[in-house]
Amino acid sequence: MEKDTQSSKYDAQNIQVLKGLEAVRKRPDLEEISLKAKQGNVLSLAMTMNIDYSSLKRALEELKVLNLVPGINKSKVIPLARLKTNKELIMFSKKYDLSKFSTRETYKLVKKWNKSLTKDPLKLLSKDQHDLVVGSLFGDVSVRKKNRNAFFRVSHSKKQKKYLNYKWDELKGFIKKRYFYQKILNNRLLETYELNSISHPVFNFYRDLFYKNGKKVVTREALDLLTSKSLAIWICDDGSYDNKQGYVILCTNSFSKKEHEIMKKYFNEVWGLDPTIGFRDKKYYYLRFKQDDSKILVRIIEPHIPEGMEYKIGEKNG
Repeated sequence: MEKDTQSSKYDAQNIQVLKGLEAVRKRPDLEEISLKAKQGNVLSLAMTMNIDYSSLKRALEELKVLNLVPGINKSKVIPLARLKTNKELIMFSKKYDLSKFSTRETYKLVKKWNKSLTKDPLKLLSKDQHDLVVGSLFGDVSVRKKNRNAFFRVSHSKKQKKYLNYKWDELKGFIKKRYFYQKILNNRLLETYELNSISHPVFNFYRDLFYKNGKKVVTREALDLLTSKSLAIWICDDGSYDNKQGYVILCTNSFSKKEHEIMKKYFNEVWGLDPTIGFRDKKYYYLRFKQDDSKILVRIIEPHIPEGMEYKIGEKNG
């Protein structure tokens, strides 16, 4: 039987919550509630079902942790619940024999684990997931900070719903829900699909790399993370193809001329391409690849273009 050496002290409020927790634990429909919680907000669910939020949250955390790490002492659920995804909870429990650590020591191990993810996201993310996040960050994605941890947000038009679903599939485990918005702008109906990830230490790596003083920036350090796949994602997000002229344009409008010079040098040194820095509307810069360079660029990224985005490289969608 696993032993825990940490003593626990509860004030009157905590005792009341624990009493409520025991009642929630005994609910025969807890598994069903858990499935509903995965699709929405636990607070809203608690209010709808007239269940104490703290008790419901703790019971659902226990259910998740105990299903993935059977036999663990329930006192360790709270620190282990800070591991937000099933994948990392399983990885963590395989890395450490949790029966040998007290609750206090488990807290420290979890803190060390989360800190390590802010330095090396590939400890948790697959290479494909990493490439998707990097490519998207040069394009349409924003990574915002919420309290200690950052989260990933992306939106696409209705036309690109399939592309958004592709990102959803790649990042399963980090994204709970898709959102659909409609609004009228200049007498036009705009329909947008959006994904928001959970807040997670792994996204802090990208926030620190791509943002300075709250603004997204381009650096050579970030560019050097690009692969043929992440470059394809960048083109799908911000690229366009001129079918008449046969060239690719990167609509990098939000970046400065200096940042465009950094990008131009990168493409020249890494991919052997020599894009032109364009300027329009007296305020926006962009990159344009000459015909021959566009052909080379298309060959590089074509194997990684998601279904439905073929038009970004001058092909008809399959």
